[in-house]
Amino acid sequence: MKVLALFLIISFPRLVFSQNAPKDSVYTEVINNIVYILHKVEPGQTLYSLVNKYECSVAEVSDINPSLKTDVGIKAGQVLKFPMIKNGKHVSASAYWAMRKKAWASKNAPSTTPKTKTPVKEKASKGPYHDIKAGETIFSISKLYDLDISYLVEANNISDNKIKVGEKLLIDKNDIEKIVVDLEKETEPVLVLTPVGRKVSEAGIAEVINTSNRTTKYLALHRTAKVGSNIKVTNEATGITIVAKVVANLSKKGHDENVMIKLSPYAFYKLRPKDSKMRATVEYYVPSKKKAVHSK
Repeated sequence: MKVLALFLIISFPRLVFSQNAPKDSVYTEVINNIVYILHKVEPGQTLYSLVNKYECSVAEVSDINPSLKTDVGIKAGQVLKFPMIKNGKHVSASAYWAMRKKAWASKNAPSTTPKTKTPVKEKASKGPYHDIKAGETIFSISKLYDLDISYLVEANNISDNKIKVGEKLLIDKNDIEKIVVDLEKETEPVLVLTPVGRKVSEAGIAEVINTSNRTTKYLALHRTAKVGSNIKVTNEATGITIVAKVVANLSKKGHDENVMIKLSPYAFYKLRPKDSKMRATVEYYVPSKKKAVHSK
């Protein structure tokens, strides 16, 4: 039996199991010897709540679900893959098979000793707020509490990268989720990049616009793209993409000389950056040059 199980795990990189998955998941699937739970999204659920439920990261979920790289919103009925995590580590196919076998043996084994309940250790509460200390950034704080950077920024109404020592940041995941869900209801309709004209592609540094104006619009400052046009921006590290509207052009010299594009805070953090700057690629379209007609 052990030989057969090992043969199945090695021979089939994508192996589907239908047992021992959470009640609201569809089934489990093995990809490259790692077990993933296929979850069917229910009404009211958000990507943030599901990432917390399965104790994983948005970046990892985006990598295994290509649709999330172009649309971070999720819909009821959509099926998404989430890594199965146990004790902070990914569960391999062999470990999953061993857990199932052990659970089956335990369930069917005759009871010889009275069962005793083991006291459950409660996790130490870290409080709903974090007091900002010298040297900390929104990026280091998001990593400290395993919070998605875009949700941390949105829930705390941060309009740029600047935070002050002594200020308090909300870090309670449940409270953050409620705020973000309400905020996303006010989000502007998703913009679309229409392929009309000549396509232009560039790569460079993307930064956030330092502004006190809090908006849920996807806005951009770019050096050459036409004001009023749409521009597609992709985080090279995560592959996550958004489309923003160009509202002004960057100066060719000065402070922004080495910056390719600047984004409104809401748009910037939707790309899940790891720092205040990130490598990005952009795509936009410019009118095609009309060929001159020479009269004879």
